[in-house]
Amino acid sequence: MIREIITASSESTKLGVTDSQIASVRTQVEQETAVRVYAGGHAGVASAVGSADVDMLTERARAGLGFQIAYPAQPSADRKSEVSHMGRARSVGELVELTTGVIETLRENFPQYVFGHGLEQSRVGWRIHNDLGLDLSYERMTTQVAFLVKEKGSGSIFDTFVGTEGLDLDAASLIERFSAHLRAFGTPLGPPPSGKQRVVFPGLEGHAGGGLMQLIRSDMLARVVGTKASVFQSQLGTGEQVFSSSLSIQDSRDANRWRIAPFDMEGVVRSAPDHSLVHEGVLGTAVASKRDAVRYGVPATGSGVGELAQLPVTGIGKLVVQPTAERLVDLLDGQPALMPWFVAGGDCTRAGDLGMPCQVLLRVEADGTVSGRYTGCTLSGSIYDALGSDFVGVSEQRLDADSEESFLVTHMSVSS
Repeated sequence: MIREIITASSESTKLGVTDSQIASVRTQVEQETAVRVYAGGHAGVASAVGSADVDMLTERARAGLGFQIAYPAQPSADRKSEVSHMGRARSVGELVELTTGVIETLRENFPQYVFGHGLEQSRVGWRIHNDLGLDLSYERMTTQVAFLVKEKGSGSIFDTFVGTEGLDLDAASLIERFSAHLRAFGTPLGPPPSGKQRVVFPGLEGHAGGGLMQLIRSDMLARVVGTKASVFQSQLGTGEQVFSSSLSIQDSRDANRWRIAPFDMEGVVRSAPDHSLVHEGVLGTAVASKRDAVRYGVPATGSGVGELAQLPVTGIGKLVVQPTAERLVDLLDGQPALMPWFVAGGDCTRAGDLGMPCQVLLRVEADGTVSGRYTGCTLSGSIYDALGSDFVGVSEQRLDADSEESFLVTHMSVSS
């Protein structure tokens, strides 16, 4: 029997903002421990929150072997690594000072708005070690600011939002960035131009651009490809160009470039941190955990994800689109564009048809600055066009100095 111990810890300080002032301060500490045991091609798992007795968890995990949960892969071995991305740790008083300074300035300069939500400083870490000489750990500390913005007299829960996450946020920089958005949001421009338009997506994770990559995230997984359920089934392995030759997408575990652990939840460290999902428009190979790799007869790619209380499943760590230009302005060709800032209810069908109802749509000038707000609209098109013939490129430039997100520029149809 092989025993593997996984621990995860988190410590956060949250400052809640209501009606443009700090309304609460809360500190939360959590710890979870899990034990996995492997024997005879099967695995057992037991976990506990808070203080844990590892020997007791081991006995519970060993008893779980009786359920015959298949794990037809050898656990990771003989690798030691300790990586961290540690930002500035502020005291509660310093966090209050930072939040108050930003809120008071925004409230003074934009009295027509009410600000809510708040700030969170979080420190998270996890460690995987086992009887085979594996010992990997990762720790990260970041601070996130997110304000929901409501116009006074509005019947909506919120009308727009501003926010960012970084290692060491600066009040003056936050005020400058948030003010630029609020000035644009507060400058009504009427309906947007209709028909096919150049569109700037601000990132592909937490902003409106997430829908563009929905099928990449869901249908490049080993279990989907292995059961022949992937929408890309007929193109995989053919060398056929599916998207623009300028488009390259990786699932990254590169801790030197991104705030991400260099290992997955099965304790795998890739020989090369980036796994190619799309290379110059051609689909790469599916991502696979070790367990799914054996099950579906594909190479393991260090792509095990999931909570401690379960065996890892296949998933993508961090989706990265390779830049094609240094700055956003280089992708605008001297023309203005549209920026969908807030999309609610968007979807991508299994046929690749995109529909994105935009509640907040900004105008981007040819110099890359936002200048005003259009009324809401719907963006539509096909993923094969948006990432194919209509694709313009991706900037090396990030959304802001703290963000890990770039700008993606393409064309989509606009209708009111």
